[in-house]
Amino acid sequence: MQIECEKDFDNIDERTIVSIRKDSPADREGIVKGDIVISIDSNPIRDRLDFYFMTEHENEFEIEILRNGRYYCAVLRTENENSGIKLAQLRVRKCGNNCVFCFINQLPRGLRTPLYVHDEDFRYSFLSGSYITLTNITPDDWKRIIEQHMSPLYISVHTTDIEIREKLMGRKGIPPIMEQLTRLSENSINFHAQIVVVPGYNDGIVLEKTTNDLLSFGENLLSLAIVPVGLTEHRNNLPKLRSVSSNDAKEIIKWHNNLNCNKTNPRKVQLADEFFIIANENLPSAEYYGEYPQYENGIGMVRRFLYGIDTWKTENFPHMNGMIIGVITGKLFAPIFKQYALNKLENITGAEIEVQVVKNNLFGKTVTVANLLSGADIASTFQNFSKKLDILLIPPRVVAANGLFLDNWTLEKLHKVVDCPVIQAPENIKDLGRVLQRFKL
Repeated sequence: MQIECEKDFDNIDERTIVSIRKDSPADREGIVKGDIVISIDSNPIRDRLDFYFMTEHENEFEIEILRNGRYYCAVLRTENENSGIKLAQLRVRKCGNNCVFCFINQLPRGLRTPLYVHDEDFRYSFLSGSYITLTNITPDDWKRIIEQHMSPLYISVHTTDIEIREKLMGRKGIPPIMEQLTRLSENSINFHAQIVVVPGYNDGIVLEKTTNDLLSFGENLLSLAIVPVGLTEHRNNLPKLRSVSSNDAKEIIKWHNNLNCNKTNPRKVQLADEFFIIANENLPSAEYYGEYPQYENGIGMVRRFLYGIDTWKTENFPHMNGMIIGVITGKLFAPIFKQYALNKLENITGAEIEVQVVKNNLFGKTVTVANLLSGADIASTFQNFSKKLDILLIPPRVVAANGLFLDNWTLEKLHKVVDCPVIQAPENIKDLGRVLQRFKL
């Protein structure tokens, strides 16, 4: 589905036209920026998702707009041409839960503003894969999900036990998740699910039961991610929780392996890479991940990284003899990079590679993943490099699309501190050679 879905936290009416393409059907009919779309063929419009569903496959439709308190109607004849109308971004709905493990509640001050918003919106779940708990779904929302067949959705289940789920969500009287998932299934709405494992709450036999309950939905369950809880050191006045230990991870992997031996579709239930790393056990093969349905949940990232390294070819990389490349990463990923990528990258480029592990002062020592590093922490680690760098390579996701690190540092600010080109590693590491081409001597 080709709909922009950046989250909007402003109060603009979601039916507002924010731009009109020049010489488009809408432009030719005198529709202008700022008009509010009221209906399409007499069907009320709530947002750009409604507009998409009602116009995408229509060659002609009647549009009703509101301008300066007056209503106007026009017939747009698109004939397979886009109408030229762009509506406001979907204004994200807020979450009413108070989850004991909520990562947002553990954030320090001074981060990018949108990071502090507790969002829970079924529309974004459908459009961009945001996980929702289904705890704020209204009867009208259910009607819309079914009528517009919003499939697949991404559901945070955590547990199917009603009482334990209420404890995890920090909220009484939430709808029973099994009834909700049954309703989706009965209406042919498929879903991906996730379980955040919080030791002492939903692990052990609770995890086993939840997994079996979800597998009972058969083909409607597309995938199930099992991930460890993420805890920062900013948990003042929050419930006392503990991280998944190495022994916890070993037990979960053992249970998971037995589960896969007894089920007909073992790829459906997938463990986060972190379990295997902290348990010091081998990662599954590429076949385990299938089409990587839970990649954004940290499942299969390391395997895809290893596959990308295997595709490296000398002719795709520049000759960088005499250059020194610094690599910044987190504690969790550093051993993997050093074992599998370091020597190969030196041999293929001729450059000297030095790896530095960044201590996460922003979130605390309990957060060890590379993509949650701040600009300030990277800058403070730069002084640990033993030689002057020609290039600093940083993880692919530490900088958002707006050019900001988590702590509002910019790439330009970091560049001034380190006094050398700063390059984000490509999302797919097989493209690293192409990225480095511009920096050859």
